[in-house]
Amino acid sequence: MKKTEKETLQNLFEIAKSLTSTLDIDTLLKRIGESAEQLTDSEASSIMLLDEDKQHLSFKVATGEKGGILKKMKVKVGEGIAGTVAKTKESLIINDVSKDPRFSSQFDKSSGFTTKSILAVPLLDGEELIGVAEVLNKKNGENFNEDDKTILESLASLATVSIINARFAEDQKNFFIYMIEIIVQAIEGRNPKLSGHTWRVAQLSTAIAKALGVEPKEYKNIYYGALLHDIGYLSLKKTEKEETIFSLMEKDQPEKTHPILGWEMVKKINILRGAADLVLTHHEYYDGSGFPQGLKAENIPVGGRIIGFAEFIEDLKLKGHSQENIKKIVEEESGKKLDPQIVEIYLSEILPAQQEEVPAIS
Repeated sequence: MKKTEKETLQNLFEIAKSLTSTLDIDTLLKRIGESAEQLTDSEASSIMLLDEDKQHLSFKVATGEKGGILKKMKVKVGEGIAGTVAKTKESLIINDVSKDPRFSSQFDKSSGFTTKSILAVPLLDGEELIGVAEVLNKKNGENFNEDDKTILESLASLATVSIINARFAEDQKNFFIYMIEIIVQAIEGRNPKLSGHTWRVAQLSTAIAKALGVEPKEYKNIYYGALLHDIGYLSLKKTEKEETIFSLMEKDQPEKTHPILGWEMVKKINILRGAADLVLTHHEYYDGSGFPQGLKAENIPVGGRIIGFAEFIEDLKLKGHSQENIKKIVEEESGKKLDPQIVEIYLSEILPAQQEEVPAIS
């Protein structure tokens, strides 16, 4: 095997690792374009994906000084070189576009790039077209050849799998976000006065978490834990199945079971497992007087202490307390119900910033 072939295989291997580690679709497509140029020694590249109407290709990546202009343009399937590749699902090498009637100069006019030669390959999932990848102008005036086509087709196969995975991850993320919103609406729907309460708790919790400098993973757990801290209220129905849970609390105070019920619901979702303990502990107090376990101080997860503090503040606001009165109550509860470090952060950084955001009344 020739050295250049070994190098090409090594490059493809490295590119494959890079692509499979990327789930952000825009970043992924950019990497595909860069890899295509590198492997074929080309001046520029473009990645077009098939629209939902199955009739047009949209530019997602187009390199060059004015490549961004092309992202507003579309190619009709069956027209032009890329459109022909999309229709036939077969690769094309055009080493002199001026002699090919399928070449349209409108894209060069828009981008300011001068296309001399094109190698275009389809992105295929089996027989299903995903899009088209192109490289333009082999460097040093050379022609694209069958080796270039084989290399780009190999990259296209890797790229297609990565694009499908990224789209699936994007769909999952979209589903997850909207499901969280639906759950939050259901939680707040218990009482009209609670409208926006959950989001405000999440906003204050993450502001405190940021000020404390928590790790990114814990920050995410705090965000989702704050959004779902009251999810247990959705299960507050006294059924035979829940008798064991109610027996852990005083039966005349069933609202105290909602952290346990919420924990039971959230811990079953892998992506939210880290937030489950925060749902469970958001009503634990620093002095050990909280519920459901009566945990104290550092035995309460920091996220639980943060969310509990944020809900404490929001509950005072819901009861109509003034900002000055809230400040006084927070100071009184420091070291009792509330973590003194969180109190200090709130009074010295969060509260002053909030007061600056409120315009003075003249």
